[in-house]
Amino acid sequence: MSRSRLPKLPEHLVDEIHGGRCVAFVGAGFSAAAHLPDWRALLTDIAADPGLEVAVREHVQRMVSRPDAGAHEFDQAAQLVEDQIGRADFLAALRERLQPRALGDGMEARLRWLRGIPFRAVVTTNFDPILEGRVPSPAVYRDLLRPSSYRWWEEAFWTDTPRGAAVLKIHGDVRQADHDAAIVLTRQDYRRRLYHDPGYMTFLRGLLSTNTVLFLGFSFSDAYLNELRSQVLALFDYGHAGDDSTPLAYAVLNDVPDLTALHLERHEGIRVLGFETGRPDGARDFEGFDRYLEALWRATAVDPRFGKLLSGRRVLWVDSHPDNNEAGFRFLARAAEAHHQTKSRLRTALDADAALALMAAEGFGDHDLVVTHWGVDAEHATGQSTAERLLRGMRHADLTVPTVLFASPYDAARRKRVVLGLGAQAYCFTWSDLFRAIEHVCSDPRPGRTGRRSPGAAPDRRPNP
Repeated sequence: MSRSRLPKLPEHLVDEIHGGRCVAFVGAGFSAAAHLPDWRALLTDIAADPGLEVAVREHVQRMVSRPDAGAHEFDQAAQLVEDQIGRADFLAALRERLQPRALGDGMEARLRWLRGIPFRAVVTTNFDPILEGRVPSPAVYRDLLRPSSYRWWEEAFWTDTPRGAAVLKIHGDVRQADHDAAIVLTRQDYRRRLYHDPGYMTFLRGLLSTNTVLFLGFSFSDAYLNELRSQVLALFDYGHAGDDSTPLAYAVLNDVPDLTALHLERHEGIRVLGFETGRPDGARDFEGFDRYLEALWRATAVDPRFGKLLSGRRVLWVDSHPDNNEAGFRFLARAAEAHHQTKSRLRTALDADAALALMAAEGFGDHDLVVTHWGVDAEHATGQSTAERLLRGMRHADLTVPTVLFASPYDAARRKRVVLGLGAQAYCFTWSDLFRAIEHVCSDPRPGRTGRRSPGAAPDRRPNP
């Protein structure tokens, strides 16, 4: 897909994602690329079970085949089928029909983009196995409403196989459907979830009230979710605070008339990110959905973000045991290579002497960032760590290339005082801290090109969180 064809995104939405204040709400449309049956096809197929009475089968098929059939008809039809064949057989039929044989390139791309976007959380009404996640419980509610970490720099978003934000499957998971309340599809299921779990609605109300929500593949057909959104709108008196009210949510939707989009933003708090599906041959094309998802990934994910930050920069990583940092170095190299602007250059050195010699040979001013370990082995041998010898060598050469320490938390308070006193930018002992420090350094315009520290790259002496 051509980058030039990617849509422009609202700055507010991008800022909310970067700030860890955006929750993705994923509906059935997201999984459509896996070619799973929709509700109409699924219920029609299950209703063909020979165990159903003919009158029930025909009634269900008429009900779900109506062009205007919606959630009310689908959950009623599901209830009729379950009443006929029993709960166990009904859940088994769901599991059998919701197992994708192969996801395909389109669905794999959607999953890759979704996992790379640093959402605070992903909530889905889908119970198919395409998105892996947890089902509702008090522990899950606590983790999602009061997370210990959810920012863009967390390892969940940048490893070779990123797992992405925490996923909550609010309507259950067919793979965990071993008890009666596992799946929400029938009329009784909805009642159980709404009224037998007193924390459920409280959780959703809190989530919708305190985060910007991005709806992906969502049809807004669940009556109770629409009622929750109305409560949040009333809480904020949305629509009466002036014409410049910031949207509470965004939704990627297809074929929405302009006046409907205007209504949704003015009165529902939802700004539409719209695309058209019509093609000259009369078929429908949902590529616009994928363009928005890719655009969000390119604007917020760690890989393209670091690709831009490292564009044209020279980075030197000093460590006598480079295999310890292989995953992080491989990520930075991958991000740098994926950004097709000015080529980056990442180099390694095993100790301080090799690093200083390399910088001298290439020109001190040509480096933008140095990442170094502490170097415990060298400390025992000479009385100085690798980091100390490197920083003193750079100071002796009157060079102030921004330098970040990446080491273990052992004796961190003393070591940090030492290296910051020698001019280092930061002392980090987690990947999260390291990536934040690299962003801080590389966000400044060419801090190392002059060979002296730029005013915007003053040493960061704030404690690491």
